[in-house]
Amino acid sequence: MENLLVYRLGSLGDTIIALPSLHRIRSSFPDDQLVMLTNKPISGKAAPLQSILGTGYFTHQTLCYPVGTRNPWDLISLLFSIRRLRIKTMVYLVAARSPKDVWRDRVFFRLCGVSKIIALPQEESDFKALIQPETGLYENESSRLARRVRDLGAVDLEDRAVWDLHLEKSERAVAEEVIKPLKGRPFLAVSQGTKMQSKDWGVDNWSDLLQQLTEALPGWGLLLVGSSDEADRASCCAAVWRGPIVNLCGNATPRISAAAMERAAFFLGHDSGPMHLASAVGVPCVAIFSARNLPGQWYPYGRDHKVIYHKTSCHGCNLSECYIENKRCIFGITTDEVMGKVMELLGMIPLSKGQLKNGTRDSEAVRT
Repeated sequence: MENLLVYRLGSLGDTIIALPSLHRIRSSFPDDQLVMLTNKPISGKAAPLQSILGTGYFTHQTLCYPVGTRNPWDLISLLFSIRRLRIKTMVYLVAARSPKDVWRDRVFFRLCGVSKIIALPQEESDFKALIQPETGLYENESSRLARRVRDLGAVDLEDRAVWDLHLEKSERAVAEEVIKPLKGRPFLAVSQGTKMQSKDWGVDNWSDLLQQLTEALPGWGLLLVGSSDEADRASCCAAVWRGPIVNLCGNATPRISAAAMERAAFFLGHDSGPMHLASAVGVPCVAIFSARNLPGQWYPYGRDHKVIYHKTSCHGCNLSECYIENKRCIFGITTDEVMGKVMELLGMIPLSKGQLKNGTRDSEAVRT
């Protein structure tokens, strides 16, 4: 049995969107011990990788380092950690980088004793997200990663199996317990937090939207997900909600949150990790995007989602904070626009017997 190194940086969303490629790697190296190389969380809101992927299927061990570090002691420590594991093969799953950065990484991993690097960018198209001619949108990051590991075999992103988080029975049991107050009625999952100021739609918008939603969906429950420092804000925004509320912000791991959201009729939130988590467990999303990233690149994967993205002249700025433009991309999105997308999505959701629909008993209602 050998150790295989998988290099993937980022936090919750970056990890979830790599799931199809991680499944491809796991099936291509079924007997190897997978060692994930990732960054230490750069924000208190960011979940550590182990709490997202668990231990034993996607990864057996995790190596972390401060992202962007130039501290020689950090790099030397990492080098010897990799050498001690006698790793000969690795898969390079980082975001698109410049040729110079890729060359630097290749030299470093050679010094670590790695003799074979799979998915290392080589052609010009490997260094960027491509525009999809059929949609005019940029290539989804999950598609870009699948393209990078094509030497291991094809990845069918439409196959629900490649998005499987391999949640444990115990994790689903915990989730069932925490959402008991919502039992017997449809509910939506909401995440109104974000790590970046440029992606924040604002408390007032969220409060107004939830006011409209609770009037349009009487009898529905509300599941709030996010990090611990979003709990008070989530409760404040949801103070207008007339149905039962479960606030999981800071009270559940990403995997427990995923198991809880599996039961939701739909997810509503910012471009965020919880949005990708909901998408991974098959929950349709209404997603509110700023134009920080290129259109399409970080959308939740699949056809069942409703994404609201205003393509301003400054789109693709990649800013974490926006003050000069006053976030006109995301602040240009109205609550009526979001409500329209929610109602549009509800008309598409497969309905099943025995649940409440719009507060009344119906032969067809939102999924259980």
